[in-house]
Amino acid sequence: MRLVQAEILDSLPQTSIAAQASRRDLRIINSLLGSRDWFADALRHRHQPGEAVLEIGSGNGELGRALSHVAPGLAGLDLSRRPDDWPCDAPWFETDVLGFTEWRDFPIVVANLFFHHFDRVALAKLGAHLNAHARVIIASDPVRGFRAQALFSLLCPLIRAHPVTRHDGRVSVAAGFRHDELPCLLQLDPAIWSWSVHATWLGATRLVAVRRP
Repeated sequence: MRLVQAEILDSLPQTSIAAQASRRDLRIINSLLGSRDWFADALRHRHQPGEAVLEIGSGNGELGRALSHVAPGLAGLDLSRRPDDWPCDAPWFETDVLGFTEWRDFPIVVANLFFHHFDRVALAKLGAHLNAHARVIIASDPVRGFRAQALFSLLCPLIRAHPVTRHDGRVSVAAGFRHDELPCLLQLDPAIWSWSVHATWLGATRLVAVRRP
């Protein structure tokens, strides 16, 4: 069963030493997972000229900036303030994703290490917006299970992970997804959506969902 708990990083000031150290760890983990290249490839093959893209849970904007060459003007959404180095011509929404009201403007939605933060009820609410307005959903989250927890435990001393990262990583894996859980929890209708889900050996579960013609 999924266990959704609060993560320490979400409550830390952006400028705190612990937050900066944990984000450094996340950059290393995302690099090892190949997240940037995977998102770029998935987006490149599905983005149509002129389509607006929204990254939910943008954090410090690192992934969004990296994807701007594939989707210029990609918009970010996060509870955090707009990063100083966010492209000046790209929108930034400083808001709670559950209160966001402009879904219809973004046919493509991407999310990295984001959906696992939400319980069943919240995922259903997010899924209702996606069902109503999105054409493509591209997401990567942790795989839940003993193997992923073991791999994370082995990785932490190798990268000298901060205690915040060690705590939040265990929490993230416990809240992760297996098989088709994520599209099912988002309540994506298989009559409307075609999706693929695959798990990487390093512990990421990746979803690409495309609305049927």
